[in-house]
Amino acid sequence: MPAAIRTELLKPLSPIRELSEAGLEQLRQQVQTRGLRAGAKFSPADDRDHLLYLAAGTVNLVRRGTPTSVDSRSTRAHLPLFSERGQGEFAVAETDCVLLCVDKEAFARLLNAERTRGFEVEDTETTTEEAAILQRVYEATTRNRLELPTMPEVAMSIQRLTRDPDAGIDQLTQVIQTDPSVAGALIHATNSPVYRSTKRITNIREAVVRLGFRTTERLAFNLAMRHTFSGGPPAVRQRMNHLWQHSVDVSAIAHVLARHVRGFEPERAQLAGLMHRIGAIPILHHVARQGLEVSPAALEATIDKLHPLTGVMVMNYWGMDPEMVTVAEQSERWQRDPAPEPDYCDLIIVSQLLRQGRQGDGQDLPRPDQVPAFAKLGLGPLEEDMNLAVLREAEEEMAIIRQVLHG
Repeated sequence: MPAAIRTELLKPLSPIRELSEAGLEQLRQQVQTRGLRAGAKFSPADDRDHLLYLAAGTVNLVRRGTPTSVDSRSTRAHLPLFSERGQGEFAVAETDCVLLCVDKEAFARLLNAERTRGFEVEDTETTTEEAAILQRVYEATTRNRLELPTMPEVAMSIQRLTRDPDAGIDQLTQVIQTDPSVAGALIHATNSPVYRSTKRITNIREAVVRLGFRTTERLAFNLAMRHTFSGGPPAVRQRMNHLWQHSVDVSAIAHVLARHVRGFEPERAQLAGLMHRIGAIPILHHVARQGLEVSPAALEATIDKLHPLTGVMVMNYWGMDPEMVTVAEQSERWQRDPAPEPDYCDLIIVSQLLRQGRQGDGQDLPRPDQVPAFAKLGLGPLEEDMNLAVLREAEEEMAIIRQVLHG
């Protein structure tokens, strides 16, 4: 590795800077550099495995048809050149340039390991029963005795396709057709008003052509996720169903909001909504398998305190990207405000609070407009009934999204 790459060079980079000194040093040993001649064009498709940062020179970054000049000495160079959610982006080197190439999987492993080790249970008042069950589940988690849910087979296959630059419509069609429930739900979604068209779709290949490869890929992945929220004894199935209902509601709101905030993809926002409390699943299964006697109140208290930790473990186990891991870990930190630009975690924070306000469930949570994420998203003023105009106008669309996800 070139001697020019020092740990100090990585410290300002987002999200790399979330690592500890030790983590940065480990990651530094795997960072690569790439030189580009002036005039060279490159895009995310050229390197799907790395986060690319501009270390020297100037590039012209084109996003949504709008060019922006980025210099290595600017604060913009502290961000990856291409976003996880970007589509149709590319860059042209204005001068000779040097890129830093940071392996996405290596970074994700290091960050998730540090998040798990650094987790602390909040010191809040608990009953004797709550403290007992909390301790049991926490010990199982920290000793790697907590059984993590397996990603549905069709979702794993779709995830593999996302890493294959040569994958096309035929491969995606074949994968989706292996799961009739996902295939049926996808065709239903494609024919819904959410993805309007005059021609009725009758097969998966037509659906892929209609929606586009990337949208189909993400929507099918989301639809497959409902298989994760199943199984176990009756009491667990009932609680799992409640968790799925909640997650679907949040994901429907996030899907709509994402269409009104620049730089967000509705299907990715939908996935974030479905995954934000994924850490509750291994807790529920552990309680059931161990035969632990626990009241509903104590179980909820345990889930509330531990699901960020177990959520990080699940997302790491599944190989999800750091942005989705952050959603699982931090989407209930209501006053979270790490950067001026909004991310998917901000979107899910606001979506949860809007769901609470719309349903009037009486939880002791802040108003949506009392958290930093709300102002960053720029969604307009909150109405007297805790609703937003963009959601009120999209009631039918959200109902369809919920119906599609429920199957």
